[in-house]
Amino acid sequence: MPSAAVTTTEKPEMKAKSGFVMREVEEGTVLVPVGERVVDMNGMVVLNETGKFIWSRLDGSKSVKDIAEAMTEEFDVSLEDAQKDVEDFVGELRNLGLLEEG
Repeated sequence: MPSAAVTTTEKPEMKAKSGFVMREVEEGTVLVPVGERVVDMNGMVVLNETGKFIWSRLDGSKSVKDIAEAMTEEFDVSLEDAQKDVEDFVGELRNLGLLEEG
């Protein structure tokens, strides 16, 4: 029996790389590199509310679909729009080298 293809919204689970702390500052929320990550990254990543929500769920146990479904419960957004938002944000994090994928 052929196996079904797994879409990127279902797998893989993604995990935020260690070495970053989320901090609340006057301007909003930022990811700040600490330890060895300071050398790898010069600066901070500014997060909006959606980015903060997504980052806080990148623990290695959730897929894009899982996070998008949680977003529909927290924000006034359709599942389709939430999945696109998560995929876009994860793509940005991947480009910055801030994700471990398992």
